[in-house]
Amino acid sequence: MALRDRLRPYGPATASVVLIALAFPPLNLGLLVFVALVPWLLSLRELDSKQAIKSGYLFGLLFWLHQMQFVQPLVAKWTGNVLLSLIPWFSACLLGATYFAFLGFVLRRCLKSKREWLIPVAWSGLEVVRSFVPILAFPWGLISTPLYRYPPLIQLANYGTQYLVSAWVVAASVGVVLLFSGTGWNQLRYHALVFLGLLGLSIARYTAPEVGEPVTVTIGQPGVDAAFSDPEEEARKVGVAVAELSESALAQRARLLILPEGMAMGGTEVPPDVPFELTPGLPVLFGGSRGPQPSYQSAFAFDGEWKYADKRRLVVFGEYVPLRGTLPFLDAFELPTGDLRPSKRTSAIQVAGMTVGPMLCFEGLFYDVAADQAKNGAQLLAVMSIDDWYVGTGAPEQLMSASVWRAVETGLPVARSASLGHSIAVDARGNIVARAPFGVTYPLRANLILPKQAERFPGIEVVPIALAIFLLGAATMPLPRTKAGSPDRV
Repeated sequence: MALRDRLRPYGPATASVVLIALAFPPLNLGLLVFVALVPWLLSLRELDSKQAIKSGYLFGLLFWLHQMQFVQPLVAKWTGNVLLSLIPWFSACLLGATYFAFLGFVLRRCLKSKREWLIPVAWSGLEVVRSFVPILAFPWGLISTPLYRYPPLIQLANYGTQYLVSAWVVAASVGVVLLFSGTGWNQLRYHALVFLGLLGLSIARYTAPEVGEPVTVTIGQPGVDAAFSDPEEEARKVGVAVAELSESALAQRARLLILPEGMAMGGTEVPPDVPFELTPGLPVLFGGSRGPQPSYQSAFAFDGEWKYADKRRLVVFGEYVPLRGTLPFLDAFELPTGDLRPSKRTSAIQVAGMTVGPMLCFEGLFYDVAADQAKNGAQLLAVMSIDDWYVGTGAPEQLMSASVWRAVETGLPVARSASLGHSIAVDARGNIVARAPFGVTYPLRANLILPKQAERFPGIEVVPIALAIFLLGAATMPLPRTKAGSPDRV
């Protein structure tokens, strides 16, 4: 067989990845996600099991090369070695591709068994698994992510988290596949009715008014590079910036000034060591490190009394390094020398007469942290972040987009402060109601509606678990028998 003939089955997988890449930052052709999987799904019908696994692995490899591209410039700048920076980027992609090799196997089984309705839940089930697998948990590159720009389309997240919206998105591609496959209208119309019914439910929630107390907060963006600056120079600039932001917050009559992560430089307990003066009469919330050993990443609040809440979800290889003592080659990457310790629980903070749910940087990606804050009685979610490591890639925007999803899932407004940006305010329907210009010192005034409690659909946490179970079911279900009486090839 000619090489071109051998490669032909894998072209559609590449085409689907290209469509997904076009939908994500920085190009942001977000609506393409509704048809992005069509080429790959059509091709899987014609592949045997081994080919489907290979096709899935190729899909996953290309997918992660795009999604994880931010790793290469980060490591290159950190180590000063471009060749060394390729190792973690490629390694992560080669490992992550195995998820999609398994998914290719599963999706082919769904197609062969004529259970196409399982495809959306199997896809989303895999998103759940890779988001919460121990040690490597990373909810990144979810297929619904680009839709954050279209809040009327994503309100299903309030009923079943972002993963339910991902299933709905994939259902659109499945509908197109059924259309191209000659499926009769009687079957296809039910698929279309369910899809459009869920769209109507989303739009209905979006148009419902918010109920609560109007409140003004100032989201302070220092405009200081907190990733690659000289520490002394950074501290000096932060001090100047926070003084300016505090003055503006008072002028805006803000109830609270929210600053990003990285404002506290350590200390044994509270009050933390900070490079700025507190302003009398102005409550403030910010992130930083706490304690020598053990050390935590924490949110600190002051309104006449100090409070803090420790971070629960840490960044692997950033805030802690697994197998540090057994992998000597890690020394070449100049990783941080001390591991942070995760908190055993998610805690809210009472500050300025509000219950605020702090989420520190990486935590903003996790729906369960926001859900726990909603259970804690949070009226406002505050995301405090440092995205400066990834400037020049699509990562800062994808990190920012998570705040929109957390707002819709919980029915709570979100205030996001980042050192260089993106700093935004999001209402409970996922609308970005205020945005600071990137890279400058900016006091972002945010007028938000503060509810008495989160607007959460009962049992929302069950949906991701159910999706993961459906993935397992799709992988193990029996295939129909062929005319010869034996099961279809697996």
